[in-house]
Amino acid sequence: MDAGAVATRTKEGLAQLFDILDEKSRAILWHLWWHRHAEMSELRDLIDAAGDFEVLHRLKEVINGKAQQLWGKPIVGFEQSKTDPLTGENVLFSWWFLDEGNVPISGGDKPLVDVFNEKDSITVIAQLPTSVDLADTDIQFKNGILKVRLRRKENDGRGKGKRKR
Repeated sequence: MDAGAVATRTKEGLAQLFDILDEKSRAILWHLWWHRHAEMSELRDLIDAAGDFEVLHRLKEVINGKAQQLWGKPIVGFEQSKTDPLTGENVLFSWWFLDEGNVPISGGDKPLVDVFNEKDSITVIAQLPTSVDLADTDIQFKNGILKVRLRRKENDGRGKGKRKR
């Protein structure tokens, strides 16, 4: 397999991985992507698991099992001690999102969007470009459909400084 085919498979892989994971496994993976690392108890509480074994099974067999099928390598791993490169904090006994700098979060132009139906809330997570202006939002809910419009920042390099409408 040539390098171009591997790169294409990797770019599509994370989107495909989210598509084939169950809701609790997706929640774990999103949490690790967002925070970079988490303790077992944090992940157990996140998915309201009966115990650590359920979380461990999802990490090793479900998430890493599917990642192994897609990429030939795991996507999460356990570290007894590791320094968080962004904060400098020494983190003990935690699960980490592996190789996050080399794993694109989406394939092509299709952003990842996920919805979690939790006990007392609904959480929507979406991958967005950094050029959105969070101060200029329009949120609408009608007939069971949520519509969120986020405008692009004026100096995002698109449209010669004009907002995209």
